[in-house]
Amino acid sequence: MNSKERVLVALDHKEPDRIPVCLGSTYETSIVKDAYQNLCSHIGLKIKELKFYDIVQQLPYLSEEFLDYFNIDTRGIFSCKSYSWPSDPREDNDSFYFFDEWGIKWVKPKKSNLYFDIRFNPLKGKDFDYIKSYKLPDPLDEDRYETMEKQIEEAKKKSKAIISFRPIGVGLLTMAEFLRGMEDFLIDMAINEKIAFMILDKLQDIYSMGWEKFLSKFGKDIDVVEEGDDLSDQTGPLMSLEMYRKFLKPKLKETIKIIKSKSNAKILYHSDGNIKPFISDLIDCGVDAINPVQYSAKDMDTKELKKEFGKDITFWGGGCDTQKILPNGTMTEVKEEVKKRIDDLAPGGGFVFTAVHNIQRDVPPENVVAMFEAISEFGKY
Repeated sequence: MNSKERVLVALDHKEPDRIPVCLGSTYETSIVKDAYQNLCSHIGLKIKELKFYDIVQQLPYLSEEFLDYFNIDTRGIFSCKSYSWPSDPREDNDSFYFFDEWGIKWVKPKKSNLYFDIRFNPLKGKDFDYIKSYKLPDPLDEDRYETMEKQIEEAKKKSKAIISFRPIGVGLLTMAEFLRGMEDFLIDMAINEKIAFMILDKLQDIYSMGWEKFLSKFGKDIDVVEEGDDLSDQTGPLMSLEMYRKFLKPKLKETIKIIKSKSNAKILYHSDGNIKPFISDLIDCGVDAINPVQYSAKDMDTKELKKEFGKDITFWGGGCDTQKILPNGTMTEVKEEVKKRIDDLAPGGGFVFTAVHNIQRDVPPENVVAMFEAISEFGKY
């Protein structure tokens, strides 16, 4: 069974020969630069070229040699432009910074090896008329698609499952928060619906155009597309189900309808935190898999989630906790953790292994190796 077949069988809620593994194929299932460099050094691989597909989170393209070393079944397709573009930020006295194509300013202190954070939201404090006239990026810009065909062909040669993020922007809610400011936009949804709907409608229009163009070009080759938004924190939802169903659910349904009309791709939905209250609605929208399955959050026990939703949703994540176990556990504890999550999530298929979000710089390379050793040991059906 090749990698593509393995992933599709798992998404069809059947048991492949072994659990499929994802790494470096989305914006939430990868490994940050420092951890990647440390791990390559540990296993004796040389990094020939280091380029970012997400400079904000410090996520580099992972080499084929590295991905093959760990038997990774997926390959990600990334746009030449995104919220985290360009890859050559400017610098001032104490920081690196850039303005992205949305007009958002991102800053990373020079003393930090971590991430870029937002320091300017272009729609913060603006009125309805300003927002209505604000020019958003062009989703039809050919530069977005320039390298995608080559990425797809390379993945097809190796029979890998091909995953794509949208060709423009991030999640609808997330992008609205980036533009307006998180607190301000959530308040808009509560007391200023006119502005909230204006922002979401403008974003939905260009996102739909982007999906239409992208899938018209490449839809026949894409196995999985990623959508998503952070709907919750670790304790619970950021909004009521009523508010979600009013503002966001109809637009997700519309997006999924476009995707499924132009491809056979499965829908992978990302949201951190306790998203259990939303899972039934996501299934109703046509979502096939959820990520990252943050089981350290409230009400996100992997065994209970599998029991309640396992017939309808694939768990793309939940493989090992990146907050406590991977950075702070022993190699033995890491392996025990991986075994437990496999025992909970793997029976009957419907499970793609990846850690709970990106592997961070404080994770010892020995623990990453232990995680993959445990997958090899316990991940066969």
